[in-house]
Amino acid sequence: MSMLPVIEAPDWYESIRMGDDVTLIHEPWIKPFFRCNIWHVRGRDRDLLFDTGLGHVSLRRHVPLVTEHQ
Repeated sequence: MSMLPVIEAPDWYESIRMGDDVTLIHEPWIKPFFRCNIWHVRGRDRDLLFDTGLGHVSLRRHVPLVTEHQ
């Protein structure tokens, strides 16, 4: 019997910058058929996080990496 890999929380999400103010966050460990996209859109006054993820691992820990203003 093979064991499934244990994925730690910091490695659960992957961020892909799609543009200057748009980032795709996805869960690469989920099979593509079931995978949900999470979008982060940076605004002038506020940011928008459109979360359709599975909720398996807390997104709150990953969001600060995305929302750091440069």
